[in-house]
This record gives sequence, structure tokens and C-alpha cells, in this order.
Amino acid sequence: MKKKPMPSFLQHPLAREITMAIVIKLLVIVAIFYAFFDGRAVRPDADAVAERLANPQQHTQH
Repeated sequence: MKKKPMPSFLQHPLAREITMAIVIKLLVIVAIFYAFFDGRAVRPDADAVAERLANPQQHTQH
């Protein structure tokens, strides 16, 4: 099993670190995106939004 040589731009240590930082940041961005936009969002209707805007204090008290 022969190891494939790295591309020439990744042979420099700083380039490897920058590449790893970019890859990690992209993974974090994708994880955050799916955490907030995974399709389980509440889809309020117009009446619910109007009620919330008309009576904001009623919904904030527990």
C-alpha cells in the first residue's frame, strides 16, 4: 500500500495549517446551519402572529 503524495501546495506546514483551519471552519458552519435550519421549525399562521404582536406581554410571562 503506497501512500499517495500530497499536492504541492500542502507540502508547506503553514499551508497545511491554513487548509485545516478552513476545513474545520466550514464543518462548523455546516453544523450550525443544520442545527438551526433542519426543517423542524414552527410555521406560524397569520392569526398566531397577529395575536403575538397584539398581546406581547401575555406570551413572555411564564
